[in-house]
Amino acid sequence: MSVQSTPIQIVQFLNDLYTCFDGIISQYDVYKVETVGDTYMVASGLPLSNGFHHAGEIASMSLALLKANDNFVIKHRPGEKVQLRIGMHSGPCVAGVIGIRMPRYCLFGDTVNTASRMESNGIPLKINCSQSAKDLLDHLGGYKLTERGYVEMKGKGRQMTYFVLSEDLDQRRIRLKKEHLKYPSLRRTAQATDTTSSQGSFDSTGNQN
Repeated sequence: MSVQSTPIQIVQFLNDLYTCFDGIISQYDVYKVETVGDTYMVASGLPLSNGFHHAGEIASMSLALLKANDNFVIKHRPGEKVQLRIGMHSGPCVAGVIGIRMPRYCLFGDTVNTASRMESNGIPLKINCSQSAKDLLDHLGGYKLTERGYVEMKGKGRQMTYFVLSEDLDQRRIRLKKEHLKYPSLRRTAQATDTTSSQGSFDSTGNQN
């Protein structure tokens, strides 16, 4: 797209897309770490821990982003769709505010690198999920995944990967309502879910089942 667009069109497109994404992620217990070019990095479970729920928040947010992307219109190329690629991974990392003049909250560690590899080795309009993140989603319950298989990743070797397909919205709402007292960072998310929840589940194409 960048080759066929002017710089101003690219800036406007990214501003529109990221503004849309910003509105969506505000409904989840996630933290927007940074945007670099066309990469939008989000984390959950920090700076406040939310237990295993970080995997669920990222998966639910990702499904919501795909749903929004399906309806997103590129103003200067309305006949095209954004080929959104999402990767998710779970693991330990180091986080802290770095710098004085322009301080930033930064994440470091192998978990960050693996999440990046999950994204770069993903497939457009799919949520590429690592084994560790899949295990946590299975523990939480309410998420449907399918095995993608082993994928060779630079610096990581062969990694087993999965696609996140859908979630049970009611099961998530009940889980958050039960757990938000234990993890205060989930409180706002639980309230938002309580007001917007409807029966059924959303799949990765944005369809309600």
